[in-house]
Amino acid sequence: MSKQPSKRLWLLTSAALMAALVFFVLWASVSQQPVVEVQVDGTTCYFTEPNFELRWIHSVEKQWWEEQYQRTDDGLLLTTTYFEAFGAGTPSTEALAPIQKPGYLGYQINEKLPSLNWVVSRLTKGELNYADHRLLIHEWAPDYSEVTVTPKTYHLIDRLQKDFCHELASDGSR
Repeated sequence: MSKQPSKRLWLLTSAALMAALVFFVLWASVSQQPVVEVQVDGTTCYFTEPNFELRWIHSVEKQWWEEQYQRTDDGLLLTTTYFEAFGAGTPSTEALAPIQKPGYLGYQINEKLPSLNWVVSRLTKGELNYADHRLLIHEWAPDYSEVTVTPKTYHLIDRLQKDFCHELASDGSR
């Protein structure tokens, strides 16, 4: 008599585990998360934060320039630009940024982009910053390599196959 309840318990447990496995597989195949994907010199990584900053030393003025971006449903939004020196290429016709940073002049840009292609050089010390992470992109790839920043949606399987950008070594290696 004791074998019968044990067999039933085993069958119920097995059925519950199978149902949970099927539910997980279905959930993982349809569950999506918006991310920002970064591709540099054959390395692909991502981060989930919606806001990030590109920062570099301008090749002419030799001063820091910063661009603030926000991931949106249909691309990237360049929200503001900050720079230490005013010169060629400065977007002087735009409204001043609502928040000014000490030592910088900021402009409100609000330009939508489908993605961002950025050429990096060790001389300009380009970096990508998000949350509390600072990625020294200029150390990841040879000079004049193209960095592509694209908003994407990853399934759980995609996320398991790719690395968070901040988990890579400073040179972009795994």
